[in-house]
Amino acid sequence: MSLSSDSAPPLKATSSGLAGRVDPVTATLVLIGLSTVLRLLLAAILGLGNGESYYVASARQLSLSYYDQPPLFLWLVHALQGVSEAAWWLRLPFMAMFSLATWLMYRLGCRLFSPWAGFAAALCLNLSAVFFVSVGGWIQPDAPLMLFLLAGALCVLNALEQPFTVSSPRAWIWWLAAGLAFGLALLSKYHAVLIVAGLFVFLATTRDYRRWLFHPAPWLAAVIVVLVFVPALIWNAQHDWVSFRFQAGRSLGQAFRADWLAKNIAGQALWLTPWIWLPLLLALIAALRAGPRQWRSWFLALMAAPTILVFTATASWADVGAHFHWQAPGYLMAFPLLGEALARRARVAGRQVVRGLALSAIATACLLTLLASHAATGWLRTTPVFAGVKDPTLEGLDWWELKETAQQRGWLRRDKLFVAGTQWHQTGKIDVQLGAKLPVLCLCEDPRNLFFARNLADYAGWDAILIGQDQYFRDFDQRWRPYFSAVEPEPDIVIQRGGRAEIILHAYRARGFKPPFPSRLQPVEGGRRAL
Repeated sequence: MSLSSDSAPPLKATSSGLAGRVDPVTATLVLIGLSTVLRLLLAAILGLGNGESYYVASARQLSLSYYDQPPLFLWLVHALQGVSEAAWWLRLPFMAMFSLATWLMYRLGCRLFSPWAGFAAALCLNLSAVFFVSVGGWIQPDAPLMLFLLAGALCVLNALEQPFTVSSPRAWIWWLAAGLAFGLALLSKYHAVLIVAGLFVFLATTRDYRRWLFHPAPWLAAVIVVLVFVPALIWNAQHDWVSFRFQAGRSLGQAFRADWLAKNIAGQALWLTPWIWLPLLLALIAALRAGPRQWRSWFLALMAAPTILVFTATASWADVGAHFHWQAPGYLMAFPLLGEALARRARVAGRQVVRGLALSAIATACLLTLLASHAATGWLRTTPVFAGVKDPTLEGLDWWELKETAQQRGWLRRDKLFVAGTQWHQTGKIDVQLGAKLPVLCLCEDPRNLFFARNLADYAGWDAILIGQDQYFRDFDQRWRPYFSAVEPEPDIVIQRGGRAEIILHAYRARGFKPPFPSRLQPVEGGRRAL
């Protein structure tokens, strides 16, 4: 695939062969409305996942930044918790941000190519599972990241359109707006640094726009990016740069592992949905091959490729597990390329394109309906094919039974009592249900940000309720019993789905907590309290 040569500077959209059938603006607005309603339905059906629950627990304490991620989205969650802790309420701004990002995707495709290329890009974005479900509906840093990346890209295009003079006020305004947008993206997730780096490579390698490297505005924009990111820098400086060391450590590994690389690529394809991932990847490869002579595609390709390449390469030597979404910000910037490819194809085979998009929409809808219905009811586990198979949707169960149990057993009426989880993700599950009423601590080797949320020394002598699953309570007598004066078991707590027992939680009443509890973060003495 190759895009039409366009070395001249004007940034005006070209006409599309789909013009005259339906108004693309109306089609995009209908898409946004329909997809938003569907994501609201999914939010009502699906409980908070492990990551979401952990983030809700982390956001309970306001801090300049956090162990796993920069702070912007957690600041938002913290503010929302002051009104309500209902899952739909906490997810609502993230769904709204993705709806706005869908509109900006349309505008980006329209700005670079054509209105129908913009619509096709927005549609394909919503047909991709990782964007429609995860980015568009879950409590994560990705929704603000994607929103501000797209806003930053549009600001840059507006800046490039302005006269190249130091006295041009509009050039300054758009470059500084781009700096603010990319700064907010970086304050959402560290991935943004790769997108910004790709942008500067674009400027350096594109003849007609290289001169902007000699204009002060882009460099001042870069300064603004850093200034917006200052809260995260201050927090890290005060905590031995622990967040940067944690993220860098995840890229360390062993020798080349072809199986890890293949697993990661397959996971990317599955998360993006294969019928979107493959043409999206082909469009990106074509843009890279076309090079800077076709600056429109080159602009997108250089902002897309670094993230995809870096995290895919990392998976070939580091065990990154199921983090198949790490490449998503890169793929985001490639969707206008796919939109333009579809719009050009429609000029000669419009019916085939419409039929293909319709089939993609049906396939995505069927897949999501299957998974959502199972996540809500667990019906697939009753079939012989899936009986006994590990079920990842169990991570999306809300542990509602904890609230009833706490009330029945009088936990809420006791003084100097905290609840403790044995894993960072399960502690998040507990906190979602009980964190507004009781202190929830993570007593485990890897507490992540929960280590910084509370000072364990403040709870010396307190009683505790320890909650966890059997596989995490192994070696209980060696790992937990020594840190309490006395421990006695309580009845198990059964988490149900569709009327069936799905998760068995063991509970222990422990008396006289004796901190500190060992963890790999213990040496970071200054990081026990939120700022």
